[in-house]
Amino acid sequence: MRFALVILLAAVAQPAHASWTFCVAESGGGKQIWITSVFPAARDREQLELDFKALLRSRGVGGAVVQCPAPQDDKTDAVNAQFTAAEFHRKLGDVLHSVAAPGFEPRR
Repeated sequence: MRFALVILLAAVAQPAHASWTFCVAESGGGKQIWITSVFPAARDREQLELDFKALLRSRGVGGAVVQCPAPQDDKTDAVNAQFTAAEFHRKLGDVLHSVAAPGFEPRR
């Protein structure tokens, strides 16, 4: 009985399956880039993109083109993709702006 309780408690303590993503936005002819940290994707990509665009608009960034890659099950894969995106834009000479995630919350 004690063994079954330990297994049950361990199962309950595990977080729900999370998928991981980040978002990237560009404006200023693609020279100004905003990139979030990696975060658990709690809503669909389209809503994430709308929410990130709204956050940037509230900060005075108009006309941003936003993309959030498809969420990945492995957080390390998402972190590597985010790092690759940032390095790509650095090599192009773009100005990078970091956004802590979840720095944008769904509209209520």
